[in-house]
Amino acid sequence: MTERVRDFWKPGTIFVALLIAVVLPIGVVSASETSPEVAWNVTFAPENNNKFDAVAPTADGGFIAVGSTLAQKYGGSETLLLIKTDGRGSEVWNATFSELSPAAVAGTADGGCIAGAFNVSSAGSGQDLAYEGTSFLIRLNAAGEEEWRQAIPGMKVSSVAETADGGYAAVGWLWNPPGSENATTAVIIKTDGNGTPVWNRTFPGLSANAGTVTADGGYVIGGTTSPFTYNIGDAFLIRMDADGNTLWHKNYRVPVIFDVEATGDGRFVYSGNYWYGLVDGDGEEVWLRNMEGLSGYAVEVRPSGGYVVAGTNIRSGEGFVFGTDADGTILWDTAFTATGIYGAASTPDGYTLAGIQFLSPDTSAAWLAGITEPVSPAPTAAPGFGAAAAGAALLLLLAGRGRRG
Repeated sequence: MTERVRDFWKPGTIFVALLIAVVLPIGVVSASETSPEVAWNVTFAPENNNKFDAVAPTADGGFIAVGSTLAQKYGGSETLLLIKTDGRGSEVWNATFSELSPAAVAGTADGGCIAGAFNVSSAGSGQDLAYEGTSFLIRLNAAGEEEWRQAIPGMKVSSVAETADGGYAAVGWLWNPPGSENATTAVIIKTDGNGTPVWNRTFPGLSANAGTVTADGGYVIGGTTSPFTYNIGDAFLIRMDADGNTLWHKNYRVPVIFDVEATGDGRFVYSGNYWYGLVDGDGEEVWLRNMEGLSGYAVEVRPSGGYVVAGTNIRSGEGFVFGTDADGTILWDTAFTATGIYGAASTPDGYTLAGIQFLSPDTSAAWLAGITEPVSPAPTAAPGFGAAAAGAALLLLLAGRGRRG
């Protein structure tokens, strides 16, 4: 089974340049910004091999990061890792949970957090191969103490969030038995404050990788029609009201959606494999942008009305982050060598990135970094068209001299 591509070990190729395909007419001039500064970065290595899969802000201005550790590179069991930090990544507390894999984490209003984790097993082979597993919602208080754990059999959780009524929303998919018409069924489960399910909604033939709670108490979930390969299929978004009733369901010309965020003006921005896009409040496409070769695991809204996409280059395994304007045009980009990026969170003055840093061929560390929000845009030629613009200017200059002569 191929899940969200966040493996511990990819080729450690040094990332020379971040190649992003942006289709613009020749001669178009766009604003650019200086790439953000890395204000801080930290690593955590409780075992030989460690990574973070997601990060979220906490009520006190810090962060909560979820990931995993492996005592040995191959054949070892995964241990869920939660680390609470202050606003510059210094550890406040950590918690581990054996035999669990990480999925998602969110801060709660009281300073604690809700984490989503799962385990998976398989049986059979070939067409009879079947996956099954159980997901868990784990509630921790502000001191990192476990308050409760709720098991959800048959589910692979992808996203968790606190809801306005003090409950939680868990998004993911159900594994269907061999011989079923569909391999998976997307699911959203609404729970009360103790993790007890209140209602659930299922969508056959889909797998949900992302979810967000909207300002009106509703939900948007996103994912793909092809759960075990993220190069083909049709991505989707489903908008629901606070009771889980479907308001709209739209498919898009991209293979998968890994993250979705509300923009604050009733629209939704998403990122996935090779593409990022914006849709309006009815799910209709506003724009779609290509980023060939890049997996956008996280998307955030910028204060300026633009967006930030962070993720990993599929070919090299190296991390990237770029910022756009409101139309999705890239204004700046930054690459991180020997580092994969799997999550991001907004802060008052920038963004926190989460992932993995390769320390040697045999060891890795869970990694967090804080970057600043760039300011003071300056006009410049659109990427890739500097030579064309210069050539046009030269021709105009020569023509003007000819007329004057």
